[in-house]
Amino acid sequence: MKVTLISPYPDVTNYGVRTLSSVLKQHGHPTQMIFMPDFAGDGEYAHVEKDENRYSKAVIDRMIELCSESDMVGITLMTHYFDSAKQITKAVKERLGIPVIWGGFHPSVRPDESIKWADYVAIGDAEDLILQLIEKLEAGKGDDLHEIKSLIWRKGGNVVRNMVGSLEQDLDLYPAPDFDHEDHWYLFEGELLPSSNDLLKRYLHNGTISRMFGLTGYQTMTGRGCPHACTYCGNSFYRDLYKRQRYVRYRSVDHTIAELVDVKKRFPFINFFWFSDDSFFGRPLPDMLYFCKEYKEKIGDPFYLLGSPGTITDEKYGALVDAGLLCIQMGVEHGSPRIQKMFKRSTMGNDKIIKSAEIITKYADRTAPPQYDLVYDLAYETLDDKLATLELISNLPKPYRLQVFSIIYYPGTSLHTIAERDGLVNDEKAEIYDRMYSERHDSYTNTLLFLTRSGKFPHPLLKVLIDRRVVEFMTSDYMEPAGKAFQFALDSFRKVFRNEAVARAKALGTITGRVKEFDARLTGMTGADAGAAAPTRHDAV
Repeated sequence: MKVTLISPYPDVTNYGVRTLSSVLKQHGHPTQMIFMPDFAGDGEYAHVEKDENRYSKAVIDRMIELCSESDMVGITLMTHYFDSAKQITKAVKERLGIPVIWGGFHPSVRPDESIKWADYVAIGDAEDLILQLIEKLEAGKGDDLHEIKSLIWRKGGNVVRNMVGSLEQDLDLYPAPDFDHEDHWYLFEGELLPSSNDLLKRYLHNGTISRMFGLTGYQTMTGRGCPHACTYCGNSFYRDLYKRQRYVRYRSVDHTIAELVDVKKRFPFINFFWFSDDSFFGRPLPDMLYFCKEYKEKIGDPFYLLGSPGTITDEKYGALVDAGLLCIQMGVEHGSPRIQKMFKRSTMGNDKIIKSAEIITKYADRTAPPQYDLVYDLAYETLDDKLATLELISNLPKPYRLQVFSIIYYPGTSLHTIAERDGLVNDEKAEIYDRMYSERHDSYTNTLLFLTRSGKFPHPLLKVLIDRRVVEFMTSDYMEPAGKAFQFALDSFRKVFRNEAVARAKALGTITGRVKEFDARLTGMTGADAGAAAPTRHDAV
């Protein structure tokens, strides 16, 4: 069976779906990959009601033409790309009549919703599942799928929910992600074009993290899973799904380095690596030191990774910097102990946040400023909670940059369950599916939060502005006229930068000169605001 795998994500690296393709090829099943980035699903500053048909008729027609010789189509999706997946699925089923399987986070947490559109739904890790499914279908046993763990499927008019399977513990069994050019297609300026070094380079250069540093980056993962179970994060769902199993798993250093060496050989334009593991620092120290040695000797390019407070040690961090670490992204999330408890992050409190930041700052002369993640707009926050976050910021050692995310109660997370119980989820389409984490809601505390993102805001001034007496004055009725004037000016400014022409230019990455430079300074070009951008023929890469 030939399988076409389709991704709607703006970031075309997509480790998961590319690994699936490699696994299928390894077992003799031809694949095709189509990358159809839906940039509407990433990075709006204000809520925008989006058309459920994300792609033009011409794009869908060409996709159908490419899929015409396939026996199955697989689509990966997160919640923001539900409409993209629906449009693709509807076209495939109506015009080709071949089965469609959905996988990824959203189908895993919303299988009942997903099976209304797809023929099959994969829950969690899907490498073994899709192989078993194809073997059954090739053998003509499409009505005998009960033994395929973690599969949701239809039998007659009934939906069958198979038992959850076991996680593969030896990740070295899986091949590196599929970055072949043959039978790979990218949506580029309204057309689905065959993959080439030039096209891949343009997309990688415009990826989220690559744009931050002006480099051409390759994203991969050296492990899967997270040791934490933060209530706002999908890992809380997966840890519960795979309870009593070892959830955090790592590829061997040799397996990872072999992938990077091959990538450097095949794509010499790549000069930056981004490791998107949730638990990179969870590796044992000997393993970490071996990685640093091998990476420095065989790769040598700058790299970017994620970390969490309490897992970062001086010995590990220093070795990583020596190996080429350019920047770290660390989840701070909130400064209020009460909210940290709600997030199940009490073990990563402010003392550990500051200690980790001090270790990072020790090497500031050899790295770019770290990116610290924060969330805001949580309905459960009191004014004291918000001020606690700002106080924590005022105590962070410089330099740093902040990535701020408006909280979204994603389905499947523990926080969604709590919010739904408390009546805070009323219209999921508007409040979750179409809502972006970069949406901005103006208030005194949020304004201060945004002012601090560049890390250059004076801490002594911030401490004055969060003094309770100053806060009460600035939010009093006396200051209301000034607040309204400021809001009007801010709204006017945003309308200029969100008119149709400018919005399109920003989405395509074609704003040039002073306007682009000013916008970059305004946002600080942190990851949340930079986003992935659609490449164009005019990009200098």
